[in-house]
Amino acid sequence: MNQFIGLPARGDNFYQRDREIARISDALVGSNIQLIAPRRVGKTSILWYLFDNRIAERHYVLIDTESISDASQFYKKVLEVILSDPKIKTSLSNKLKAGIRKTDNKFFHRIKSIKVLNTGIEFNHNESIRDYYEEFRNFLIDYCAVEDTPLVLLIDEFPQTIENINKKNTDEAILFLLGKRALRIDYVISQKVRFIYTGSIGLNQVVSAIGATATINDLNPIEVEPLTEDETIDFLKKSLQGKDIHQSAVDVLRKLLQWYIPFHIQLIALEIQRTNGDAPLITGEIIEDAIEGLLSLRYKSHFDHYYVRLKSHFKGDAFRYADLLLKQLAEKQVLSTKEALELAISCQQEEGYRLIIENLMHDGYIHCDYKQHIYFFNSPILKRWWERFICKL
Repeated sequence: MNQFIGLPARGDNFYQRDREIARISDALVGSNIQLIAPRRVGKTSILWYLFDNRIAERHYVLIDTESISDASQFYKKVLEVILSDPKIKTSLSNKLKAGIRKTDNKFFHRIKSIKVLNTGIEFNHNESIRDYYEEFRNFLIDYCAVEDTPLVLLIDEFPQTIENINKKNTDEAILFLLGKRALRIDYVISQKVRFIYTGSIGLNQVVSAIGATATINDLNPIEVEPLTEDETIDFLKKSLQGKDIHQSAVDVLRKLLQWYIPFHIQLIALEIQRTNGDAPLITGEIIEDAIEGLLSLRYKSHFDHYYVRLKSHFKGDAFRYADLLLKQLAEKQVLSTKEALELAISCQQEEGYRLIIENLMHDGYIHCDYKQHIYFFNSPILKRWWERFICKL
């Protein structure tokens, strides 16, 4: 297993996530899905696995919509990517050539953004087309009429798309969400088409912020969980080309890592390869040294995005509250829910602090122990990095 830090893992580099794949495949039988997990847990890699392996004989199409800030452009891009997929093009072309419903073989002809040729179907780059929502809807309806294979659209960074549209116009963002919901619940489309949404920010939080939670209440939430301890040891061993892991290393990981997400495990493996690449046995001391190595400027770019994300997502007093909350958590280890509220009041965020905390929890910064009524960092590594590099800002 090779190291691809920050990139989706594909092929032999993908660490098998049997639980999540099985849950997703089963849920697709009767529902549309939102994948829920903090960043760096492996959501995008799971989408690529579904796409690469065509699980349960479905057509999967993966579209990253992070840069899109316009509803019509969203539907244009999705339609263009679908029609660029070789397997879908071949299947649809063969069906049309065979004369599906010979008495009325006019499928796709009414859709201006599609060329129906003797050689098959292609996307038509006709800039005069304005309503790509209707084009996309008509395509899905025709697809359901001629194609037997279910279509699954894997929409990555969908929450960011909503944020982009919302920055220009909140009403447009809500209308976009309503339009998406209308497609999902359409009786004809829902027979053969499914949507999976995910992203590095939380869909629930983004939609809640604009008062549109009803637009996604039809989605089935599936959580992508951190790895188990056994999976973590197995993943680390494979990342280190099969090196043996001593029990002392397991004990150190249990103490210093705790939150077993693939990204942090990959970074530990990368640092071990850099400093102890020749060691035949990975001991607790080697793991301790590797984790300490991560807390250096050499890995700044791998952790700095957490703070950059904070500054870009929260503004004004909301950022001041999130910033102070995390700094106090880094310095004090834990904060009670009462202390979090008192800090919110001091930052004039008494009304909105719960949504800020929900965002921080979803994005993988913090966790809440509801029994003890306390907050703390999800990752001891991130907590130590915050204490070392952010608390001094």
